[in-house]
Amino acid sequence: MKKSFLKISSLFSFFVLLVSCDKDFNSLGSDVVGENNFDLELYDETSVIAYTKPTGPVQTNNLPINSLGVYSNSVFGKTAAHFVTQVELETPNPTLGTNIDIKANDSVYLYIPYFSTSETTAGVTTYELDSIYGDPNSTLNLKIYESRYILRDLNPNPDPNDNLSYNQRYFNDDKGLVEGNLGMQLNTSANTVENTQFKFDKSEIIIYKTDDGGNFLNSSGEIVTAIEDRVVKERKRPGMWVNLDKDFFETQILNAGSGKLFNNTAFKEYFRGLYFQVEENSGQEGVMSALDFSQGKITVQYHSDVTTTSNGVSVTTSAKRELVLNLRGNTVNFFDYSDDSAYQTAIVDNSNTTTGAERLFLRGGQGSVAFIDLFGPDNDSDGIPDQLEELRDNNWIINEANLVFHIDDTENGMQPVVGKPKEPSRIYLYDATNNRPIVDYTFDPTTFVNPKFNKFIFGGIIELTGEGENKKGVSYKVRITEYINRIINSDDESINKNVRLGLTVTENIGIPQNTALRTPIPLGSGQVKFVPVASVMNPLGTVLYGSNRTDSKKLKLQIFYSRPNN
Repeated sequence: MKKSFLKISSLFSFFVLLVSCDKDFNSLGSDVVGENNFDLELYDETSVIAYTKPTGPVQTNNLPINSLGVYSNSVFGKTAAHFVTQVELETPNPTLGTNIDIKANDSVYLYIPYFSTSETTAGVTTYELDSIYGDPNSTLNLKIYESRYILRDLNPNPDPNDNLSYNQRYFNDDKGLVEGNLGMQLNTSANTVENTQFKFDKSEIIIYKTDDGGNFLNSSGEIVTAIEDRVVKERKRPGMWVNLDKDFFETQILNAGSGKLFNNTAFKEYFRGLYFQVEENSGQEGVMSALDFSQGKITVQYHSDVTTTSNGVSVTTSAKRELVLNLRGNTVNFFDYSDDSAYQTAIVDNSNTTTGAERLFLRGGQGSVAFIDLFGPDNDSDGIPDQLEELRDNNWIINEANLVFHIDDTENGMQPVVGKPKEPSRIYLYDATNNRPIVDYTFDPTTFVNPKFNKFIFGGIIELTGEGENKKGVSYKVRITEYINRIINSDDESINKNVRLGLTVTENIGIPQNTALRTPIPLGSGQVKFVPVASVMNPLGTVLYGSNRTDSKKLKLQIFYSRPNN
């Protein structure tokens, strides 16, 4: 039995909304159709030409969500994701006190929360991590360095004819800029889970109350060792928790001088950020996670003297204090690729813009996208495809229009001999001529608790079959009803254009913005210079049946329409 990701309650809400939308959409009303004045029919003979193109390196600075780790896909190959970020003072121009000292019982630690869901049973909260790709039990060799490379805001050599070129662009293959300018490694703790044996742990992080000597306390303030006797000071969601080099932060940050800490402009010029580098551990399958690094913080605990005066008496005390640094500012996600040779060949074999492709290969990051041309050639050279002219003469009322993409589940597709790669939960169809969403995306108001299911009517969500570990993807359906209705029935030339459509994987359907390609893709008489940024954020890929085939899984445009029967 086929299932979607949604629970029954969400489905009920969707159908209520769909009925409501349908009432508004059909201007004739149910009373007219119900009197048998119209026949309801399906037309699926529209010319569809779909093909795949490689993206080449893609712009990856300042992404909303970034990846870290190593992910192996038996169809597409291996991807390693590294990350560099600037760091900002949470409180600029801080008052640190005098006689600053990071003592033995002080800590300097980094915390970055993971995407997770929680469930509380009998007062016990357990977590499951979201956006984990590969084997969640795999370990990585994680190295966190001081970055000495300045991540610029502005491009020093812009193109005067391109306003967008004034902002600095960094691409996924630019890691040499940073790796050639590294300082010392900062995560050298004897605890190997913070470096050479790092893993994305789903355990809740519990911080216990301690005294100035670092001893655990019970509710009476007495020193204890047993976990059950300790007082819980704070609970944090699962996340990356790494202790950083205390000597470095005392020397370079706490003793930097007030001028370097005066504001974040000066601070980011002085301390240029952190670089997260990962390596695959031998014998491990590999694992990658999506992270919101902007939620990360470095907490620097230290002691300093502060003098207070009361009733004319000055008292100097040494007290424990904290300086907090946020992982904010410019960022770049770097990706290394070891592409499978069969994938590289398949992109070339399925890129013919005239005949279309037998299969479509979609992969995020520096991967591949599909393009779709509808309605065939314009043989009479009037600027309108001949088939579209015929459809416009039919006086049809468009009830629904869909593109249905069937997943290739053979050994040449998403069911290889060895292993089963994870499929993206969603794909995204967009206007590739103008680099913007199509009208059906814009018109869809649906939202859900899980934002990955927003724009549900527009669709593109994977259809699944099977149960448990045998669950697999079958297809994706994208509704383009209003887009097709305008093309066929509208006389307004500002909205009835037949544009080239693009198709990508997506990490977040709510992010329709674009990111640049290092090298534009030649296509027809023009070039493709951008792809959706959400596709760059998703490391997954899928293989879909294309338009150049004759079986039932051939990509078709389905148009459900009504027309007068008299």
